[in-house]
Amino acid sequence: MEIDLAVGQSVECTITTVAFGGNGIARLNKRVIFAPFTVDGDRVVVEITAIKQNYCQAKLKEIVSPSPHRIAPRCPSYSFCGGCQYQHITYDHQLRIKERQVTEAFERIGKISTPPVNPIIPSPKEFNYRGKAEVHLSRSGGGSATAGFVTVDGSAIIAVQQCDLVDEVINQHYAELRETLGSQPVPLPKRRITIWADRTIAPSRITKSVKGKVLIVPFEGFFQANTSLVDRLVDCVIDEARCQPSDTVLDCYCGCGLFSLFLAPRAKKVIGIEEDRQSSTAARHNLRIQGHANFRIYQGRAERVIGTHLIRKGVPIDTVILDPPRTGCSRRVLSDIMKLGPTRIVYVSCNPATQARDVSTLLKGNYRLEVLQPFDMFPQTKHIEVVASLKLEEDKGNEKRRQKGPRPNLGDREAY
Repeated sequence: MEIDLAVGQSVECTITTVAFGGNGIARLNKRVIFAPFTVDGDRVVVEITAIKQNYCQAKLKEIVSPSPHRIAPRCPSYSFCGGCQYQHITYDHQLRIKERQVTEAFERIGKISTPPVNPIIPSPKEFNYRGKAEVHLSRSGGGSATAGFVTVDGSAIIAVQQCDLVDEVINQHYAELRETLGSQPVPLPKRRITIWADRTIAPSRITKSVKGKVLIVPFEGFFQANTSLVDRLVDCVIDEARCQPSDTVLDCYCGCGLFSLFLAPRAKKVIGIEEDRQSSTAARHNLRIQGHANFRIYQGRAERVIGTHLIRKGVPIDTVILDPPRTGCSRRVLSDIMKLGPTRIVYVSCNPATQARDVSTLLKGNYRLEVLQPFDMFPQTKHIEVVASLKLEEDKGNEKRRQKGPRPNLGDREAY
């Protein structure tokens, strides 16, 4: 017997899996129901909040029978604060969920049957692993200020006492900030404040230690969030790059030079591209201070730099490292990389969906996907880090292209 579903209606259902993004999935009346804060094996009552053509959105009202994978969340603000999605799930099962989600993303979005997904590498720390936090600030109509984190629906800021994901040093600074805001009507300097666990060497820079090397990072710049897994991530990128002493490596979206720093001793030359000026300056400093001279860092958008400084000048590239934002690479960047024809591409991403899309494009350029290595850089959350390794297929056309080098692309002048 089918039940007519309506917004506001409560229905009982069984959660069968967890989708990428964190919502549990149930099926009723040939419709998919997405319900956050559930896990496969839960028998639940949910309230329908929205009805679309092929699916419904719902909110959890009651757990009729809990899944064997369900545990009590550690944070009292869980399900209100938007920072975590998986605290109600055992850590071992979180890993299985994320590993499966990577496979499904590359099957569904990348159109790759049986993608080569390795077992996910767990985080040494399940909590207190983040070395950086973004604290949001707001002031009510009465003048009192609030420091905290964005709610699940993104409509407000919740003043949690502490965050279980961040380093305790950050929690100490966060407590001091809340005390300052609560003790006097100070003006809000901005809508958001960045807090690092690492030592500040200047108002605009902090230091990070990776594999025994110290790097400077712009205070507002990007760095890998999970301080306990950065070393293993770097090792994985180094291994998959397989640099030879005669190789030239292109490190796109190089940030402060994290991967370039460890590839420089293994390659003939490293070329970095970074749009942010402060990060590109930090990358030059980090490579130079470690004694490397075989590098060049371009400050600018990859879409412009690759075409102007590499393709048109016929610079041979053997290996490309990609670590783009969550939105992935533009079509222009992917097209230009295929024109360069590197032997290997190592693609690092915190979004398997856009990564699968981009890898699918690269496979059309005669590359073969060799391995997908997930890392749980973000325990208790929906996010997943994946390293994809691709190799150029050997054929006569590729051999001819490598002998001659990449052809200048003179027809795209207007795009620059």
